[in-house]
Amino acid sequence: MATSSAAPGGRPPIPYRALAGFIVAIAAFAAIFVALAVGAYHAPRPHNLPVGIVGSAAASGGIEHALDGALPGAIAWRSYPSAASAATGIADRQVDGAVVASASHLQVLITSGGGSAAANFLPSAFGTVAAHTGQSVAVTDVVPALPGDSQGLSSFFLLLAVLIPSVAAGSGTALAFRKARPALGVLAPVAVAIVVGLVAAAVADGIAGLGHYPAIAAVVALFSLAVTAPTAVLARIKPPLVALAVLLFIVAGIPMSGGPAGLASFSNAFFRLFNSVLPLGLAASIVRNVVYFGGHATALHLWLLAAWAVGGLAGLVLLAAQASQASRASRASRASRAAGGAGALVVPPVMAAGADSGAGSGAIEPITLVVGFDDSAPARRALTWGADLLRSRPGTLHVVYADHPLVDSDLTGFGRPEMDEARDDKAAAVAQAAAAIAAAAGVPYEFQRRQESPAHAMLSAATALDGGASGAGVGGGGVGGGEPVIVTGRSHHAPHRILGSVPVELLHESPYPVLTIS
Repeated sequence: MATSSAAPGGRPPIPYRALAGFIVAIAAFAAIFVALAVGAYHAPRPHNLPVGIVGSAAASGGIEHALDGALPGAIAWRSYPSAASAATGIADRQVDGAVVASASHLQVLITSGGGSAAANFLPSAFGTVAAHTGQSVAVTDVVPALPGDSQGLSSFFLLLAVLIPSVAAGSGTALAFRKARPALGVLAPVAVAIVVGLVAAAVADGIAGLGHYPAIAAVVALFSLAVTAPTAVLARIKPPLVALAVLLFIVAGIPMSGGPAGLASFSNAFFRLFNSVLPLGLAASIVRNVVYFGGHATALHLWLLAAWAVGGLAGLVLLAAQASQASRASRASRASRAAGGAGALVVPPVMAAGADSGAGSGAIEPITLVVGFDDSAPARRALTWGADLLRSRPGTLHVVYADHPLVDSDLTGFGRPEMDEARDDKAAAVAQAAAAIAAAAGVPYEFQRRQESPAHAMLSAATALDGGASGAGVGGGGVGGGEPVIVTGRSHHAPHRILGSVPVELLHESPYPVLTIS
């Protein structure tokens, strides 16, 4: 008896190396996340924060000199002729605040709707200046936060709540539709993003009263697609690459977005650069500007967010085209292989022990049986029938186990050793069951484990045996006995079907005789 898949032996029951690798990876993610978040905002300081100033040359010059001396590079000044024009500049998102200076008074214009970081910093900074010059200070909130969004935080948390489901949707749709029609793999992320946008915007509006529902729903949907589509591309290429999407969109994206307080201008140049291109920071700025500033300063952000979405969809289209081309090539190969074969059910002549094969026929010719086996009840009936047949006539028995998981990897890739171990244990159990049936019949057999679908595994095994028989021979398989015969069991789980999916596929594609055992 020969077997090509030995039972696993000596392997520890717990995959310690996989566990250690998983712990190290999680620790690395945590370390990067903490380093980015704490490193960016443990001592926030403004950098080129756009601030308007109104006043005479002497008054404005003194304020600029005082703040630039205390915080070099903190503020990018912009002059306005009047308090009204400065307020308009804030509403148009030209500046994050302004100060109107006179000899005895400073009026600080802020916007709590634009984020609490600048709204808290400016009164404090100008108050310090006024304390040194003996001036009084008044603070005016030009664009206040909504009553249902009193701290102006809802726009950020709306998108943060959508971020993680979008990453999960990208990896999930890629794995779920890997074997489906190529168009579904492209349309699924789009459909998910649209539904997420409609639902998330409706819930946020109902809770915080943000208004602008159509615009916010569209922005949230575009943001979701900008995350889902690139993640799906990485998952389609190789599932463990989803870790890169997690690292980019979550681990790096959240700290670099500036957070709910709008701290992007209070981080260093490296963080400000990535905030201007990563989806979370872009979308948070767009939603905030739509809710509080009439949609001003959103065009560039929208284009960049759309670039993420379109780039991801383009990658999915390319991968779908490649998959479709590979599928057509595979079908053409199978069609050419089956061109000369019979597609109908063919039952080979079976002769009882000691019976003649017919007048003048001579000795009984050997037969080569390829039996699909997964230790299910139909498979056991098929293998038992084949083994019993070979007790009464010469031939070879080839048992084929199709190791074809529906999902070939976990989302991160770190659990792959456990999955492989479980598959190995299953294959070993199937091999032992096949050995018991063959031993009960007293016939030799060969066990093959193939990582293909059941029908293709049996076809591949039969093709290999047929090629060997026409050449130098393979261990006696098929020698003098013509083409192999494929034997498969019929499932009784679906009474409305005559045969079952595997036998039907074999009948359509097999160039070899197919025998179905009830």
